[in-house]
Amino acid sequence: MKIRFCLLFVVFTMTINAQTKLTISGQTYTNSEDTWLGVNIARDQPTTLVFKNNSITSVNRYGYLLQAGDEGAASTNNNLDGAVITGNRLSWSGSDMTVIPHGLFTGHNRNVVAKYNYLKDVPMGIIRKSSNNMVNTGGGVAYNIVKNGAVAMVIKGMSNVNVFNNTFYTERTPSQTWRPLLDIYTNTDNGNHSVARGTKIFNNIFYMKYQTLAITIDNAENLEGLECDYNVYWCEAGTPGFKVNGSVKTFSEWQAMGYDAHSVVMNPEFKDLVNFVPSKRLDFGRDLGAEWKDGLALNAKWGTADPATTAQNGKWQAGAVVYEAGTVTEPVQPAPPVAAPEPPVTTPATDSNNISFSANPVRNSLTVNNMPASDSGRLAIYDFSGKLCLEKPLPAAASQVVPINLGKGIYIAYVKKGDEVVHFRKLIVVQ
Repeated sequence: MKIRFCLLFVVFTMTINAQTKLTISGQTYTNSEDTWLGVNIARDQPTTLVFKNNSITSVNRYGYLLQAGDEGAASTNNNLDGAVITGNRLSWSGSDMTVIPHGLFTGHNRNVVAKYNYLKDVPMGIIRKSSNNMVNTGGGVAYNIVKNGAVAMVIKGMSNVNVFNNTFYTERTPSQTWRPLLDIYTNTDNGNHSVARGTKIFNNIFYMKYQTLAITIDNAENLEGLECDYNVYWCEAGTPGFKVNGSVKTFSEWQAMGYDAHSVVMNPEFKDLVNFVPSKRLDFGRDLGAEWKDGLALNAKWGTADPATTAQNGKWQAGAVVYEAGTVTEPVQPAPPVAAPEPPVTTPATDSNNISFSANPVRNSLTVNNMPASDSGRLAIYDFSGKLCLEKPLPAAASQVVPINLGKGIYIAYVKKGDEVVHFRKLIVVQ
């Protein structure tokens, strides 16, 4: 194992009244081994931990990047109560997308604050877990950017976890990950039955390039006390999906359950996929008070100093990055409320064939090319609110012109065979 340490700040440890104070700041860790226990925080006694502005890079298929907690019940549980993990950058450079090394892991510790961290390609991103029904009285996961994990965040058997103002983004296809961006479920490992009640999910951005799910909740008991609202959802390949107790829900069905009444389905139009700065203010959030007021600034960078922050101002903004006061931008307009029916979210949208659409933008008709001569399908076109605007059969003909006669706007066009989506493209209709 090769681990490189670049100590830029003094690691300060002392014990006062049996409470250890441990600050780890400005270090660089690089691992090249297949199995790694990660940066493993000592927790044999009660410790006030601050882990800030560090860099962790690894290729491991097994283990952790940051291990600041326990997998199961142990005498060391909750010895890192109230730990602050902030301003860190975690990157995974492996190639096997089926593995599940844990990124920012804080199992069996209450009231952890995980804030302003940047996770890139880490298979399992931020993990809050217990096997003994731990209940938080504070803390939260806030203003983090999590990019391209198999799952951005896991809440497993721990109650009252706050999930505030994060940006969760994935380019992974459903075939590359079996997980949603946010996975909430009961911990049944080794005969346990530890429930994740009372989760609070506000002001986050959930961005899916393909039709991976936004949020999954494994059973009804984890819906107890759940609050989820004022979020921004966007799926390039269709509309956002959710799963509850094994049943996939469209956004409108999810809303009908009482969630996300004030949330919007809209493209945050990130300026780039590195810094995840929205092109305009996303004034769709809920005021969460002074404790959570400071978000990442537009120029936030990760290194050996704290990333720059900006206070929420005016209407509370959604996502990890916020515009400062006095910034004038035209607010991004949300899509209309989602109306059923919506495109299916259970079948991966693939593009592994030669089917194509001619002429985009289009006017009154759409040409579909390279349909297999021995196969038929159907064309389905949805607007960006999720409303089905047109559905027509596609005969087994190599090239065919389909009248569409839709109003001016942007749509998503799908070619389906049964329940499988075999081709999709954004469609621009002009007059």
